Amino acid sequence: MTTETPAAAQVTATPAITAEATSLPRKKSSWKVWSLVCFLLIVLGGGGVIGWRVLTKTKLGDTRVNPIDKAEMVWVPGGAFIMGSIDGVGEDDERPAHQVTLSGYWMYKYKVTVAQYLAFCTATGRELPEFPWGYSWSGKSGWTDPALRQHPIVNVSWNDAKAYADWAKVSLPTEAQWEYAARGPRGRNYPWGGTATAADPYNGWDQTKCANYYNSYSQGISTRPVGSFPAGAGWCGARDLAGNVFEWCADWYGPYSTTPVTNPTGPATGDYRVVRGGSWSNNNPRYFRTAYRFNGHPMNRNLGVGFRCVVRSPGP
Repeated sequence: MTTETPAAAQVTATPAITAEATSLPRKKSSWKVWSLVCFLLIVLGGGGVIGWRVLTKTKLGDTRVNPIDKAEMVWVPGGAFIMGSIDGVGEDDERPAHQVTLSGYWMYKYKVTVAQYLAFCTATGRELPEFPWGYSWSGKSGWTDPALRQHPIVNVSWNDAKAYADWAKVSLPTEAQWEYAARGPRGRNYPWGGTATAADPYNGWDQTKCANYYNSYSQGISTRPVGSFPAGAGWCGARDLAGNVFEWCADWYGPYSTTPVTNPTGPATGDYRVVRGGSWSNNNPRYFRTAYRFNGHPMNRNLGVGFRCVVRSPGP
């Protein structure tokens, strides 16, 4: 945003000062006001556009880009929601359903791609994961194959994902952040909609809105380029929160709180890390539900697991 300061009026002569003039209230010079606004924009934001966003409230639908890995991020407004599932719906580890309150945060719109992970490995000297065989990887020359650049990176451990997040100056999402981004304040059963009940636990399931067994594995296909199913986007604009590949979360896997919590980060210790979202090889709609939980050892690698990141405002 560029702010123009009005030019000062040209002075051609010194006006006479009269008693009437001295009795009137003085107006502040408009150029001084505009100068102050420009100064604040520059100091607070490092430039007009950024500064203006600092001075205004971030809202649902806003986006920004992480300058380190060029990842597009969507804003998830803070709020409260019911995390987990009611009796008769989901797995035992999804209970008790409990209220969670979160501060707002930025979430990567897409899962971290092969191209982004390659850049990370090049910059840090970290070893690339083992290249998969078959399916979407069949006939490819390796991770550098141009056809795979926009596919989600897989075969990465939790430790690998954490190292990437540290490099990009972001974080892995907490389990609560992930679920809130996927289901929203109205408790969607799937990112695109649906309301789970004991009589209809998979209400809203639509196999055409994500990469899964029916349109991928059974067709000899594995991962798809990120964002390939726009109709399956969540309420905040994030894509592929269901399907394509599961995603590592920051938390240790453990039981839920029995009382309302604010910005939870999970157990202090554990043996396994939380994994969320379902993958290209799953055929049961339960895996794609927004409340479904899975777990994996932080050193394990899998062809159906990748990750995305989050950052609190203002971020990198």
